[in-house]
Amino acid sequence: MKKCVAVIEIASNELRLKIGERYKKNVKILENVTNPLALGRDTFHSGRISVESLEKTAETISGYKEAALAYGIKNITALATTAVRESRNRDFILDQLKVKTGIDLKVIDDTQEKIYINKMTLAHLDKDEMQSTLIAHLGSGNISIFVLRDGNVDGGLNIKIGSLRISELFDDYRQNTSNYVQVIKEYLYPYQEAISSFITEKLKNFVISGNEIATISRMCNAKNKNGMNIISRDDFLALYKEIKNMTPEDIAERYDMSVEKAEDILPAVIIYSRLIKFTSEKYIISPILTAGDAILYEELFPEEAKKLSEKYDEFSVISARNIMSRFGFKPEYGDAVACAALAVFDKMKKHHGLGGRERLMLRLAAMLEEIGKAVNIREHERLSYHIIRRLDIVGINEREKRIIAAVAYYHSDVMPYEDNGVYKKLSESDRVVVCKLSAILKLANSLYRSHNSKIEGLSISLKDSRLIITASAYKSLDLEKWSFDKNKQLFEDVYGLTPVLNKRSVM
Repeated sequence: MKKCVAVIEIASNELRLKIGERYKKNVKILENVTNPLALGRDTFHSGRISVESLEKTAETISGYKEAALAYGIKNITALATTAVRESRNRDFILDQLKVKTGIDLKVIDDTQEKIYINKMTLAHLDKDEMQSTLIAHLGSGNISIFVLRDGNVDGGLNIKIGSLRISELFDDYRQNTSNYVQVIKEYLYPYQEAISSFITEKLKNFVISGNEIATISRMCNAKNKNGMNIISRDDFLALYKEIKNMTPEDIAERYDMSVEKAEDILPAVIIYSRLIKFTSEKYIISPILTAGDAILYEELFPEEAKKLSEKYDEFSVISARNIMSRFGFKPEYGDAVACAALAVFDKMKKHHGLGGRERLMLRLAAMLEEIGKAVNIREHERLSYHIIRRLDIVGINEREKRIIAAVAYYHSDVMPYEDNGVYKKLSESDRVVVCKLSAILKLANSLYRSHNSKIEGLSISLKDSRLIITASAYKSLDLEKWSFDKNKQLFEDVYGLTPVLNKRSVM
């Protein structure tokens, strides 16, 4: 019997079940069930998910569980996004859903949801579509955009606007539809200005995803091509012109949908109409994807998913390098420190027990650790921490950003367990990760304390209880050795090994 995987998604407007199996090079969907349930309206309106909504959610999930069991699936992945994440009674909701259904619900942050979808989107794009493209994902409460140029990610933005959030904000204006549209357009203007400063020249392709895009595709009579909806630009603009003066009831009747669904369509179309101005192609591309599709792919095609993640990791590095450039930093120093840190990390695999994501976080922390100097060289570690926490780094979720910022903060003299601020804000497991990565980064920074290119090469070995770093250099390394000895304490505390720096002279 083929392996089957089930994923439950609790979105802001609906609950979804997808059951899939591996079929040739694609995931074959065996079940795709959707139930409307506007949890997001509870959260955005009152800040809490109601008891009635909780009961309906539990009942639906129990039904999904039975469907999965019919396929012999016992371990079900269940995800929740904005509505549950932002509800004030989130902990109670999660506990009660576990009690009532027996399923653990994983709440993912907005960035992680976008990472799942964007990874799968990239996997669906051809070479031409990777050259000059604006990719936008519109959620219920947030929108993320990033730009592809010459096959690589050029940068990204996350903005806290979304179709359901806007629908709730301007609920009072809905009956007066002409004012409603104008108010939303004016509300979006500052965000459009921010995007204009980010996208300095018109891009060719427009790739969109989100909660409402499947419905919008149907309203525009989109054509399906290789698992993607292809929407005519003219048809989309005609749709916007048609519905911008219609009430939700009119939209629902005209396009055969619920009024609740129709209430979110117009804000979504308005937002997309603002973004399409930054592109020129005659068609809009819309992959038919959710975070659940990415989970199915990871479970059923682990090797291919790993390669896709590695490619996406490089986009994170490119994003960090672009950030450095915007802050006026050249990449040479950060790259040198990162290279040394990764060499130590790779040699220490049996001692730290960390994986690829932690390796990436260490690399990004090494690249961005001095970014605070762009504001003030004094206490730049603290400034770097706060700047990194607020950056949009492609492919990095909020938890990972906290870790990167903390590792950057501890890259020089400050010891994590002696600090009463940043360290205490981390979870216990993340404190361990931060200490392990910071211990390595402190050593790597010591090797380049003079900020010049003294070192020609490094060799690293483990012998007995020592980590031996041999640096090939043509100049004195006295400053580096002083810094190395000064900053090796954390490494000794964390790993129980003594780091040693030796010099090999080169002519």
